[in-house]
Amino acid sequence: MRAYEPPTALPLGPDTVAYRVNTEPVPFLGGGRALLLQIAHPKVAAGVEQHSTYATDPWGRLFRTVDVMLKLAFGSPEVSARQARKLAAMHERVRGVADDGEPYEALDPALLRWVWATLVDTALVCYERCFGELSPVDRARYYDESKLVAYACGVPRRGCPETWDDFAEYMRHTIATELRATPAGLMVAKATMTPPLPSPFGTLSGVPLRLLTAGLLPQSLRDAFGFPWDAARERRLDAFFALTRASLSVLPARARRFPSRWLINRERPLRIGWLQRKGAHLTAERLGSR
Repeated sequence: MRAYEPPTALPLGPDTVAYRVNTEPVPFLGGGRALLLQIAHPKVAAGVEQHSTYATDPWGRLFRTVDVMLKLAFGSPEVSARQARKLAAMHERVRGVADDGEPYEALDPALLRWVWATLVDTALVCYERCFGELSPVDRARYYDESKLVAYACGVPRRGCPETWDDFAEYMRHTIATELRATPAGLMVAKATMTPPLPSPFGTLSGVPLRLLTAGLLPQSLRDAFGFPWDAARERRLDAFFALTRASLSVLPARARRFPSRWLINRERPLRIGWLQRKGAHLTAERLGSR
């Protein structure tokens, strides 16, 4: 018998572990990791290449995904339901044939589950690097709460691994047996490593971003995407998180969570405007015309 009573429907309130984890700023540190875990699935990569702006605007696309997911999980009941309908409509038109000849569609429960899983796993990886490991009970609560988000994204009931341990095994198995670096994935990896900001900001911000993204990926995917890694880089990653922990410790939780709460409460999607358009243009230039 559980030591807690899990919620049965969205939205999730401030008393949930998922709210505590996902409204902190630190899950954003894993944005590159989540992107590359997703794109390393060949069918996700095919959908991205054929139907999405991920290849030329990965950070704008990720930001829009985060905006939708925060509102879906933590917005008012009306806003949460609206985001679920929006996701279903977006996914309905995404279908085609991957490079290996296999057909795919974004509403495939296995693909929906994988994209959701990368966000759940990455958020917790980053949170625990900055705030310490959750207790077993809180980890189980976090996972049970997160499953409600999967169902709202289109994953069938009982379509998620049952427990956190089952989920961890699902992640290990998928990474070991299904993920690889496709040409589309390598293109997104190149765009991801340098944020689409005007010079010199993109180059400067890309230095810690490359360290974070490569350092948080499983070793097999570092190798697949060609990211070098060694003990010196591991020490720099540890130092980065030590500095982040120290910085966060002096900020009250209310201040840390203000940006996420602002996005959740904002009824309309946030438009990045000039920066997003300019960033997409700069990224396309870096990748070269296709």
